[in-house]
Amino acid sequence: MPIDHLSDVEGNLEDLKEQLVGKVKALNLAPQEEKIRIKQQIRELRKEIREQEEEYWQVLAQQTKTVEIPEHEAEIIVAEIVEEVGQIEVQGQYSDEVLQILQEIRDKLNQPGATAAAKLKGVISSIPPFVGISYEAELDTENFFQRHFPTFRKWAKVLAKKS
Repeated sequence: MPIDHLSDVEGNLEDLKEQLVGKVKALNLAPQEEKIRIKQQIRELRKEIREQEEEYWQVLAQQTKTVEIPEHEAEIIVAEIVEEVGQIEVQGQYSDEVLQILQEIRDKLNQPGATAAAKLKGVISSIPPFVGISYEAELDTENFFQRHFPTFRKWAKVLAKKS
């Protein structure tokens, strides 16, 4: 796999998201007879975005296997994820499927024995299924991670840039 594959996927994602914004604007301005066609294009773009996001996380998980994660950074990220999943559970704003995957992620992070860095590497492989479920629930994965797991998202972006 080429080293710049992750940045290519990121670029594709940015392009697809820009197209989606344009289609949503076009839908709001379109005459009634065009709305069905534009809605279909929006569905197709969302599917492509989901596929690219799943690929992004799969590539990142693969590359994470060879990267050293400082334990102090991993501890902060793990604590943030565990705390935030607890808050998300209490709020009850997401579907049962989304909550189930988040709980599985939290449970992996709470398992005794492994270092925080090892746990964090293991969690990254859980993200592609989360992306698939989140799209079924019409959840914007990028904004979800940025809102709930900002430290993790920043770390993942830095890791992606190291590739």
